[in-house]
Amino acid sequence: MPTIIAVDASLSMLRPVPGRNEHTYLSLATKGIQHLLDNFTAAGKLEHLALISYTTTAELKVDFTRDYDQIRQAVKKIETVDKACLLTMLKTSVSIMSTWGAQNLLQLVVFTDCGLGFGTTSISGFLETYAGKEADPEYAWLRTVANYNLNFICLGLHSDQYFTRALVMYQQLLDAALLKGQLFMTPVKNPETNEATSTPSHKSELGRTAVFELIERLCETSYKSTEVTLKCGSYFRMEAPVLLWPPTTPYEQPAVLGVEAEVRQIDQRIDVCGFLALSDIGSPATLSRHWVLPKVEREKTSRRSAGMAAVAKPAKLTLDTSNPNYELERLEQDIREFYAKDPKDTEESGDDADVTIVLKHSSGPQTEQQKECLCVLLHGALKMENMAALVRVGEKWYGFMYAFTDAKKKSNLMLNILPPGSNVIPWLGDLELLGFTEDLAPGETASFPVRADRRSYSQSSVVWIRQASLQSDVQKVLRHAKKMPDKTQHFYKELNRIRRAALALGFVELLEALAMLLEKECAHLTLNGASNECTVQLQHAATELRKTSNRDIKSTIVPHQKGGVPDASSSAAVASTAGYMY
Repeated sequence: MPTIIAVDASLSMLRPVPGRNEHTYLSLATKGIQHLLDNFTAAGKLEHLALISYTTTAELKVDFTRDYDQIRQAVKKIETVDKACLLTMLKTSVSIMSTWGAQNLLQLVVFTDCGLGFGTTSISGFLETYAGKEADPEYAWLRTVANYNLNFICLGLHSDQYFTRALVMYQQLLDAALLKGQLFMTPVKNPETNEATSTPSHKSELGRTAVFELIERLCETSYKSTEVTLKCGSYFRMEAPVLLWPPTTPYEQPAVLGVEAEVRQIDQRIDVCGFLALSDIGSPATLSRHWVLPKVEREKTSRRSAGMAAVAKPAKLTLDTSNPNYELERLEQDIREFYAKDPKDTEESGDDADVTIVLKHSSGPQTEQQKECLCVLLHGALKMENMAALVRVGEKWYGFMYAFTDAKKKSNLMLNILPPGSNVIPWLGDLELLGFTEDLAPGETASFPVRADRRSYSQSSVVWIRQASLQSDVQKVLRHAKKMPDKTQHFYKELNRIRRAALALGFVELLEALAMLLEKECAHLTLNGASNECTVQLQHAATELRKTSNRDIKSTIVPHQKGGVPDASSSAAVASTAGYMY
């Protein structure tokens, strides 16, 4: 999810925090950003981040990047300037976010002491001006901001009346402009007992710990990946918890044919229904696309627990003898232990006739990288076989998983969620009626993929989106013209291709321009002593391009035959060869 981190760089951010003279509001914001970056780093650096500072103007410090060290260094160099203007920052974020389009989930995290501003640029002045003018073009940028998820980290104490009044104004701004946002602030204290309404703690004060708690709440609310269970087949070990990133969003299914509109969420369990070739699926319309990541438990171990773990032996899987698959389970465990052992951990004993291998116990427990992972197995199989897994994400709701390789040659397991319904890929038909090729009756052939005698997409097409493409096609015709009579057939083939494309696009002016070019080329070649056949064919082609009868896209211009007489409009350079028989 692209995220812009905005820092309030007004002079009020230099105020010391009441009761904590060692901190200013700006230093707390810096520590909060550092903690936010630590959370993103622990999650795998999945977010694209940008950093801006704003006062009366907004300045882009770091453009979108996954190199969080750049942002760490840039945050330390932010300098305060003058008063804060939140609206200027929101307008600037629209231009910065424009490169991501409207289909991405865009985030905006603002660290501020909730300054209201002064004069016409203040929030209160904006609300007075904005009332009743929601549809004016002047405020069209607010409709773009409404697609963002705004998160305000509000640095202040509730005992400060200016801060509490500012919170009300910020909430009024979100409500009046219909913006999706949330204000993160420290817990409100009970004035009678002077304790927080939640569990009383020193963390309720505005300090580093309180700011860290706000960041944790932010990550839990806006950056938590969707956790589901992925199951492949009936074998109980082919089931594992996975994370979907970006997190899935509710799908609002519109009302159709009397059916009421409803909001649908994907199930907590995703079942693999079968496998299809990627060429059979093609590129259907999808609602969203997500990375499928294995869930890794990150435990915070102390020094004492880490030392104890160093001497612990790896736990051995205990098998249930009453399980009907006990023999298969034991065989699988023996195979796993055989291939998992390290040659350095083995030693030979006995003589040459009877050599036994003794496996030494490793000194540490099995790491997360060494554990079995369904995502790794599924990703490797799909990548090697060039296939996709059809999965069920809800009732009559499907998607497909496949191995995707990005521009950096890094491969990932992806999930594309299709629109709800079982008939959402027209060329596949009903997804609930798919079967195996072995189920076909004797003599019956599969109806998919459909075989075409002549594929339209295999034919060469003319694309003139840029000027260089048109210029290249015209130069190709002129190159063939200079090599006539050897390239006569190639010349007319390219000429007819350009003529049909021009007629299909309604670009009839190109025909006259091309005729003039051929006449100029004819005169130029005549002066350079070109063959008579070359000049005759060029004049013939120019004449045919101007004829109204050749404005039919089905007609074809053919080469000038021997013994023909050119038109009276021939130039003087060609007139001397009019009676020439060849």
